[in-house]
Amino acid sequence: MTSRPALAGCAAVLLAAGLSGCSLLSQPAASPAPASQPAHATATASPRPAAAPPLAAILPFPPARLQAAASLAGRFTAAWDSWSWRQPPAIWLARLRPMAAGSLQAALAQAAGTPGVLAQRTAARQTATATTRALQIRDLTPGSVTISVTVAQVITSRAGTSQATASFAVTLTPRSSSWVVWDIEPASAGNN
Repeated sequence: MTSRPALAGCAAVLLAAGLSGCSLLSQPAASPAPASQPAHATATASPRPAAAPPLAAILPFPPARLQAAASLAGRFTAAWDSWSWRQPPAIWLARLRPMAAGSLQAALAQAAGTPGVLAQRTAARQTATATTRALQIRDLTPGSVTISVTVAQVITSRAGTSQATASFAVTLTPRSSSWVVWDIEPASAGNN
């Protein structure tokens, strides 16, 4: 039989070690204490765990600022995955540039003018419209946030209409009081 002082000692040792409680196997019922002894042992004062700070206090950015980053990631990805064979690459690029970091500009310009892709879109008379379906924080550091963005894309061409879903990892960095897109990759490939 385990005595109450022994149980209290076990709990104090475990709490001091940083554990949240003491789990014991089922013990046989204790006999009632004799009338001359107190029915319960006095517990020694143990330190109470400090209250957890509010979530916003431990994030590197305020929640409203993270919401703004997620919103920008969604807008950028929808614009990235929307295009038309009738549209010159400069128009697609112009939609993305205000949301992109300077370091991403060259990669965007290269992607906008890929001859094989442009020829295929023109030959098939393809137009794509993307809509953001889901956003989720994938990584969060004091200098950036990576958002997983899922988009649904409707592609119209001479052959008819098709639908596709794609997921991207969009990394954003703070710029003054706003954000800029620093990188975009397929979610399976990057930005983790």
